[in-house]
Amino acid sequence: MTITAALDDLIDRYLAAYQAAAVPLVTEANDAWQAPIYTAAVGSEDTVTWQPVRQQRALDFSDLMNALEEPFHPDFVAYFSRWFSADLAVDWESHPLWLLHLHGDDDAERMLANQAGHVLMKRRLKQPITLFLGLAEESDDLLITLDNENGAVGLEFVGQQQHEILAPSLEEFLRKSTPRVVANDEAIG
Repeated sequence: MTITAALDDLIDRYLAAYQAAAVPLVTEANDAWQAPIYTAAVGSEDTVTWQPVRQQRALDFSDLMNALEEPFHPDFVAYFSRWFSADLAVDWESHPLWLLHLHGDDDAERMLANQAGHVLMKRRLKQPITLFLGLAEESDDLLITLDNENGAVGLEFVGQQQHEILAPSLEEFLRKSTPRVVANDEAIG
């Protein structure tokens, strides 16, 4: 299975889980963004329902990779070049996780700047380069990262090296992640 097929399957399973639980997909909106995933306001102005939307043109990482003189692992590029979506709540074995996604092009610019900062920090600390994919729910500074050298998905605390490998590949990680339905007040924020 390819990364895109594994990600498409996860998105399908995620939508099905929410539909089966009769829980709407809700996220916090950034009203400065023209995000294609936002479908309708819910209650307050900054809360919206959303639907994943396939990117019309894949996110271009070339400027950032050239500036950093660091090619990014193709699995990482494929992951962020497929869908616009809100973050996805998933379980990986005993870990409740949030997989980051891009609401739209404006959010993509923010993510690229954050990835640049992460790579520069890893260089300064003389650690292997990782690229972050999400956050663990158990701690705000526990990141889900992809090893840029070998593609392994693992957990690392900010400023530290991966200390736990979750899967040897992003494809396997996505395939084995289980969608987690969260109440709307938990999904916002």
